[in-house]
This record gives sequence, structure tokens and C-alpha cells, in this order.
Amino acid sequence: MSAPGSNEYERLQQDALRMRTSSPAERRAFLRQQRNTPRNARTATMLVGVVYVLGGIGQTGKAVYEGQSALVIAVLVAATALGGAMFEFGRRGRTRLAFAVFVVGMIALSLVGQL
Repeated sequence: MSAPGSNEYERLQQDALRMRTSSPAERRAFLRQQRNTPRNARTATMLVGVVYVLGGIGQTGKAVYEGQSALVIAVLVAATALGGAMFEFGRRGRTRLAFAVFVVGMIALSLVGQL
């Protein structure tokens, strides 16, 4: 029986050996392969969504406290909802859709905010 995580340790050792013995082009390809995984994309999308939700809640609270107009508060609430939608799409693995909805929604909200 092997120790817990021994497969991961062996994989890391093999990766280190591969990095030492490969050419610069092979190293770049190897690193590109490691960092662009669907799991990393989901995690990044969820993280950005959470940051926008928390920031939107903070800004909405600040706007209410300062007595801003209802339009500003509505735009901030909608931006918070976009962050929540981005988080949910990211959680379900729909990272491209999450990014597209977020960008289009933010552009629309910026146009509304200019009114």
C-alpha cells in the first residue's frame, strides 16, 4: 500500500525531470498545457464573480448610505446580479458563456449609467 498522495509526488518529480531535460519550446508547451485546464478556468470565473458580487454589495450599501439616486442603485444591483450569474455559470462549467454575459451586461450597464 502506498502513502496518501504518493501518486501526486511522483507526478511532480516526473514533471521536474521533464523540465530540466527539455528544450525551451518544450518547456513553454508543457507549462501551457498545465495552466489552461477547465478546472482552472472554472475557478477563475467563480473567483471573479465573487469579487464582483462582494464589490457590488459594498458599493450598493455605500450608495444607499450617501442617498444616491434610484438609477445608480439599480445599476449597482444589476452589476451585482451579473457577478452572481458569472459565478453560477462558472460553477456549472460554462465559462465562455459567463464571460460573454458579463461583458455584454457591463457594457449595457455602463450605457445606462451614462443617462
